[in-house]
Amino acid sequence: MTAEGSLAALCDEVRHRVPRPPAFAELIEDAGRQRFATYYLYSALLAGVIDGDDDLVPARWAAKLAEPMQRLGLTGWAPRTRRGLDAQLTPSERASLRSHDRKSEFAHMLVDLINHGAFGPLCGRADSVRLSPQGQRRGGDLELIKDDRVVGTCEVVDHWELVAQHLAGAPLLGAEAAAETPRTAEAAATHQLKETGISHAVSLGTTLAVNVHPLGAAIGLGTRLVRARVQTDRDEAGELRDLGQELSTLAAQASRDLTGLQART
Repeated sequence: MTAEGSLAALCDEVRHRVPRPPAFAELIEDAGRQRFATYYLYSALLAGVIDGDDDLVPARWAAKLAEPMQRLGLTGWAPRTRRGLDAQLTPSERASLRSHDRKSEFAHMLVDLINHGAFGPLCGRADSVRLSPQGQRRGGDLELIKDDRVVGTCEVVDHWELVAQHLAGAPLLGAEAAAETPRTAEAAATHQLKETGISHAVSLGTTLAVNVHPLGAAIGLGTRLVRARVQTDRDEAGELRDLGQELSTLAAQASRDLTGLQART
């Protein structure tokens, strides 16, 4: 059976099993929601909002995680097991989850994100943040710094949702690969995150190190990034197909030239 015949048979089988498949746009939206749900769990585990693998089951979620997940409609999209969570994370993210010092890693990641402007401007008059020595022993206070003076403090763990939304909206490519292969839609989305802050944030009673401004439907960023990746993959597939056709043409021309040379010798 030819490759075309095998694909046709597979297509018929899929149609039989799923007579009314969802539209492609729906799949994109679902992928975006799944990505957001994954990073909410990942950030909650890193920051200590939930503690272990058993807490991945929605019935065991802490209220601090359950409330935003329900508000954003992400509960049904969240992985239920560590294997399901690991499947959607990068190798370095999986390694961070397995680290005995993951809360400290989260705190240092948060400081880097804030100081590099990932969440927009800092609160008040501060121009940077750092981990307080006491906070490091307890797992996490942030000090807001202005001219080498502490002008405010807040908790590391209170920023878990901001980190989750930032990671969910970030490109999958590493920094070096992204620099070599710019993706306009992804760059625009991450720029929007940086310029406007993160939506939904946390409760009004929480003190954050950054000013948080409404962004609208946060999930929309995730779905736009997924859609941008799909379109990029399509473009690359189209380029490879065109290249394949050109190579086939060149191969046929070379074969004809070789036949002509052999006939003259």
